[in-house]
Amino acid sequence: MLHKLGFAVIALGIAQPSLAQSPRVSAPISDISYEITADSSAVGQRQLGVVMSFHVAGTEPVILALPAWSPGHYVLLWFSRRVSQFSAQSKGAQLDWRKVDFQTWEIKPRAAGTVRVSFNYLANAVDRAVAWTAPNFAFFNGTNLFLYPAGRGFNWPARVSVRTEPSWRVATGMDPAGGVNNFTARNYHDLTDMPFYVGRFAIDSTQIAGKWVRLAFYPAASLTPARRDRAFGWLQKFVPAHIAVFGEAPYRNYTLFQRSDTVVNGGGLEHQSSQVDEVTTSQLDGFQAGLYSHEFFHAWNVKRLRPADLVPYRYDDAQQTTWLWVSEGVTDYYGALGLVRGGVNDSTGFFNFIANEIASVADAPPTAVSDASFGAWIAPTDGSGGLYYPKGGLTGFLLDILIRDASDNRMSLDNVMRRLYDATYKHGRGFTGAEWWSEVTRAAAGKSFAEFARRYVDGREPLPIESVLLLAGLRAESDSVREPRLGISTGTDTSGVAITQLSPTGAAAAAGAHVGDRIVSVGDVTIFNDDSFETLRGRYAATTLTALPLVVRRGTETMTLQLPVRLTTRVQTRVLPIPNAPEKALRIRNGILKGSTS
Repeated sequence: MLHKLGFAVIALGIAQPSLAQSPRVSAPISDISYEITADSSAVGQRQLGVVMSFHVAGTEPVILALPAWSPGHYVLLWFSRRVSQFSAQSKGAQLDWRKVDFQTWEIKPRAAGTVRVSFNYLANAVDRAVAWTAPNFAFFNGTNLFLYPAGRGFNWPARVSVRTEPSWRVATGMDPAGGVNNFTARNYHDLTDMPFYVGRFAIDSTQIAGKWVRLAFYPAASLTPARRDRAFGWLQKFVPAHIAVFGEAPYRNYTLFQRSDTVVNGGGLEHQSSQVDEVTTSQLDGFQAGLYSHEFFHAWNVKRLRPADLVPYRYDDAQQTTWLWVSEGVTDYYGALGLVRGGVNDSTGFFNFIANEIASVADAPPTAVSDASFGAWIAPTDGSGGLYYPKGGLTGFLLDILIRDASDNRMSLDNVMRRLYDATYKHGRGFTGAEWWSEVTRAAAGKSFAEFARRYVDGREPLPIESVLLLAGLRAESDSVREPRLGISTGTDTSGVAITQLSPTGAAAAAGAHVGDRIVSVGDVTIFNDDSFETLRGRYAATTLTALPLVVRRGTETMTLQLPVRLTTRVQTRVLPIPNAPEKALRIRNGILKGSTS
């Protein structure tokens, strides 16, 4: 899923009704191939050209659909809304077609033979799940462009060809086929899970644990030798720590795709053998290690080890699960663990991560973490949005301590993850809730976690943070900071940061801001993206000013509003080692940090 710093992109989701109707089934098709045009002419118009070719055996209707979402990015984006100039032809003649719903087309062949379906796709989104273009570059996910035959399953091979400029590069995790820029996938799940970079970008590679790992950066100048060496240094350290949890690297090779500019929100999206990351220019030096580690751990957790609710993926509508707290939150925990176990960060960095998780949970309304997992699809406005990240990560940390304590540090959460991986993913299925808790109990020497699950996972009681931290020789302490809040929600695109929601009692509303206004600056802080608001809060924390200039663009007019300064109290938490902690607690704490058991 998205790294937690990328929540704001859910503003791009378009509310649509569920497809509550009888499933349509396409006539069978074969010999499926796709041709993507991403040359200078296409990207100059912020478009990608798509042609799908396939063979039909007769005149039965072919029903084709585009996905509504990208796995890992739990937002309904309805990629069909970006399609234009749709057409179908066979043997040089146009075929009749019609829309049967907002993401599905019915095509009527006239005879057996090859059918070619073509359309243009608008590629101008600021979202790592949606295609994006620049004058010399294109990025796309398969879910954006690759139609599939409805009701025919996903276990069919396909070929992809990319038409681009002779001097432009193409990078993807798909298997190469014969010729130039031709690739193959064994099934639709692989086809949609291997993103592409096309154009003028930088690329370099190294071997880690016997597998090739590539960096593909856009703009090309952002991959300086210093950044390349630092990124490879991070990967060389934390990737073996992740592999050690599961006992294998399940990918043939791995690609890290990174885009950096001033309008992205900062975050990543995982794929089975790659990750797509967006970082702002200001984040290029230091932010990425945690992002890389989080998304890399997803190569095991959720891309392979997955809740049964998400196996197999469906693409036509939301696929709900109560287990995103494991898929995303526990991944967040292991993302931080990988850094300390690999030596990228020291223990202080890890404890700061846990402190931030505690503070995030404290700031949210009482919410069952299983319910928060459901909420990913609807972007709740009650303050619980994305809570499955920090509360899931914190829950995983507490479970790790409790397992180690019950087993006298002979077992850990690592054992739970690996056993489930071997027992479910390697047998082609997802894990159930009963299997999760059974493995937790097994690792904890038979200790029941039924009460823990009832109270803290499916219930809304505060997590037993203080008592469990003591078992690892740790304590938490908190103090308060006062910082300004605007009372808005925002969305970012290539035109900047726009107000998408406005609290009627918030500071921005009092200043006269409107939904749709694009924020240029607040005080002396220029607003490029979500991270700019972090800078704003730090700049004016505990300020004695009563108002700040709020510069917005409204239509063609730029105006300066007077924003009243309204400081909100935020609890700041620290996690600290306890001096002279008991020997068992020290073994538990050191075992977590080192990835070891007694």
